[in-house]
Amino acid sequence: MQSRFRDWGDVRVFLAVMREGSTLAASRYLGLNQTTVSRRIDVLEHALGVTLFERTARGAEPTEHALNLLASAEALETAAHSLEAEAAAERVSSSKPIRVTAVGDKSVGNIGAIVAQFVEENPGVSFEFIFSENPLDLMKGEADVALRMASEISDDRLIARRVGVTQWTYYASRAYAAKTTLPAEFSDDMEAHRVHLLHHFRSKRRNVVRCATVNDLMMAVETGQGIAPFPVTVGDANPNLVRCFNPPPGSDLQLWLIVSPTAHKRPEVRRFTAFAAPRIASNLRHSNEQHPDP
Repeated sequence: MQSRFRDWGDVRVFLAVMREGSTLAASRYLGLNQTTVSRRIDVLEHALGVTLFERTARGAEPTEHALNLLASAEALETAAHSLEAEAAAERVSSSKPIRVTAVGDKSVGNIGAIVAQFVEENPGVSFEFIFSENPLDLMKGEADVALRMASEISDDRLIARRVGVTQWTYYASRAYAAKTTLPAEFSDDMEAHRVHLLHHFRSKRRNVVRCATVNDLMMAVETGQGIAPFPVTVGDANPNLVRCFNPPPGSDLQLWLIVSPTAHKRPEVRRFTAFAAPRIASNLRHSNEQHPDP
């Protein structure tokens, strides 16, 4: 049978009368007029099918029914307060920016354009970007969402979704290529060429120059200081660079969209990752199709 009880506000009035002892005192406490309080009690009594108060010269005397229902009414009050508090926490959470970390923009599916589109459709959401060559620790709260290139994600506490593949090969400047014979294929030593790598890339080469950032890496190659690996979406798009060779076997890196479990509880983060994942995948597919092996 469908319940006739509809309004938590009537229970709030009931509790005020129970605690204040009369409809007049309850009206003052609630900021309502006494007639409204009496009417709300009548509505609640009709919905529950029991008499809650006996009107006397001393005020409103609770009946046995009222005393028996008091604990349930107070539990409903506690639940309502809890709901309000959780909603307030959600409002605060939604006002915080979503912190996105990645090694760069173009190499990870043009995330900047995707965020701009999401913000246009979700104007209450803001973002912070942390472009870093070193992977930030999402479990420690260093960021909320990460775009990470790796063969796999080993931490099963993280919520990870594979969104595509980045193809890599080595590049040199056109000026460098004009005066130097470029390596014809990938090798552990890369012949006599000076190889520039980010500082956290492992290598057994003897002629490695370590770079702190992707910008440092690009500057070194563009100024003819040697060769370095880049995603084809980055290297081929740079008119100052040429490929040393086509992407060798095993050079593809999976791109993952990763969220910390804490951030995943935020509805705006879940909306963003659901929005971003297929668009990143589409951008990467399109970029790879535009830059096939010559």
